[in-house]
Amino acid sequence: MPFRFSALASRLALALLLAAPSLLLTACGNREQPTANVDYTKADEALIQKYLADNKITTAQRQPSGLYYVPLAPNPTGTPAAPGKRVSVRYTGELLDGTVFDASAQHGNEPFDFVLGEGKVIAGWDEGIALMHKGEKGVLLLPSALGYGPEGAGSDIPPNAVLRFEVELLDVQ
Repeated sequence: MPFRFSALASRLALALLLAAPSLLLTACGNREQPTANVDYTKADEALIQKYLADNKITTAQRQPSGLYYVPLAPNPTGTPAAPGKRVSVRYTGELLDGTVFDASAQHGNEPFDFVLGEGKVIAGWDEGIALMHKGEKGVLLLPSALGYGPEGAGSDIPPNAVLRFEVELLDVQ
C-alpha cells in the first residue's frame, strides 16, 4: 500500500504543479483564457523511466510515440504482426503499481482476437502488437495518450494512467 500511495501522491502533486498557472490566471479574474489541457507526455515518460529503472529493465525499446516494447521471449522467425492482419493474443493489463485491471485469465484464458490497425483496440495495442512476431511474449508500456487518456476506463483505470500489458502473440493471419 505505501507504493500505491506514493505513486498517487506524486501524480497528484505533478498534476497540481502543471495546473497551477491556469489556476492562478483564473483566480486573478482572467476568465477569458480557456482552461489549458494538461499534456501528460513528460510526466508519463518520467513514470515509465522510473518503472524501467526500478525493475532493472535494460531491453526496453522506445518508439517515437513514447510506447516502450520490452521483449520477453523473442521469435524473430515467426510471422510478423502487421496492420490488416488478424491477431490472437493472451494478455494481462496492469497499472504501474501492479494492480491488474484486465487479463485473459479473467475471461477463461480465451485468446482475444482482432484485426490490427483498425482502431478496435486502444492505440497502444495497435502500435505495440505490430512490433511483435507470432509466438513472441513481451511487455508494452503505454503512455496515457496511447491508453485511455484523460477519461480513464470505469473504476479500474484512472484518468491519464500509464499502462503495462504483458502480451503473448499466439497467432497472426
